[in-house]
Amino acid sequence: MITISNLKELLTNINERNADGFCFEVRHKILEIPRDLYLETLSDHKQPFSEEAAQYIVEEYLDWKDEQGLLGMIRIDDRQEENQIELDAAVRYLISCESSTCKKR
Repeated sequence: MITISNLKELLTNINERNADGFCFEVRHKILEIPRDLYLETLSDHKQPFSEEAAQYIVEEYLDWKDEQGLLGMIRIDDRQEENQIELDAAVRYLISCESSTCKKR
C-alpha cells in the first residue's frame, strides 16, 4: 500500500531532464470503418470494442501506410445506426525541433 509519506518521498526524489533534440507533433486521425467489417476482423477478440482491439486496428493501419507514428489515446464510437465504427486516435510523430511551429506557453 502506498502511503502519502511514501508518495511524497518518491515525488521529491524524481529527477526530471529535458529531452533535448526530441520534439513531437500530435495529430488526431479519425478512421471510419464499416461496422460489420470491423467486427468480422476482430472476431477473435473477446472484446472488439476494447481499447486494445481498437489500438490493434490503428497500429496495423499506420504500418500499412508506412507511418512512423506512436499511437496514444484512442476513442471508440460505435455508430450502429450508420453501420460505422469511428476510431479517433491521437498519434505522435517525432519531428525536428527546429521545424516545430509550436511555441512554449
